[in-house]
Parts: sequence; C-alpha cells; structure tokens
Amino acid sequence: MSALGGVRSLIRPKARARAADVSTDAAPDQSLIAEQDRLLTRFTVLQCELGGLFYEMAIRDHVRMDVLLPKAAALQRVDAELAQVEHLLSEGPAAVGGHCLNCSVAHARGAAFCSSCGRPLES
Repeated sequence: MSALGGVRSLIRPKARARAADVSTDAAPDQSLIAEQDRLLTRFTVLQCELGGLFYEMAIRDHVRMDVLLPKAAALQRVDAELAQVEHLLSEGPAAVGGHCLNCSVAHARGAAFCSSCGRPLES
C-alpha cells in the first residue's frame, strides 16, 4: 500500500461520517460526495508534492520560494473548495443554492460566483 493510499484511508471515513450526519429526511447530494472525494484526493496529492518538494530543496540547501509559493497557493485553493463542499454537506440540501451552469459544481445559497470556475451565477 502506498503512503498516499494510507492517508486517504484516514481522511475519507471522517469526511463520510460528516456527510452521514446530514438530517435523515433528505439524503446528501451524491455529486457533492463525489466532489468531496475528488477534492480530498487532490488536496492529499498537492500536500504530499509540496512537502516533498520543500524537503528536497531543504536537504540541498537551495529553497526557492518562487517555486514553492504557487504550489502552496494551489493547495490553498483546493482547501477552500473542500471547505465549501464540506459546509454544503453538513448543512444538508437546504444549503445548496444550485449548480453552476458552466462546470456543474454545487454552490451555496446567495453565492454570486462559482468557487470552481469563477463564473457569475444566475440568480
């Protein structure tokens, strides 16, 4: 088993447990659960890549912030998307305002722009 698979197995049960806590009168949106899984995987990969990259630079005593900062920013964007999806799952179907017409990602009620593609959302 790879280290990445081990990390995923630790994260996913917790995320699924949170999704299961949604009120029993409405099932969680399966597309949100799939999006959460995709983002968890992407987050884990980016975090491992960033850590490995920093480690390799550090042992060679040649840390380049111009390389690390864009990778950290990408990780931060995925983390923000993941937080939004987890919020939508924890609040239940009532929190979902709709889906982006451009990329089909769910968005919260009252959102003006898609968190995934940045397009304005129709009211």
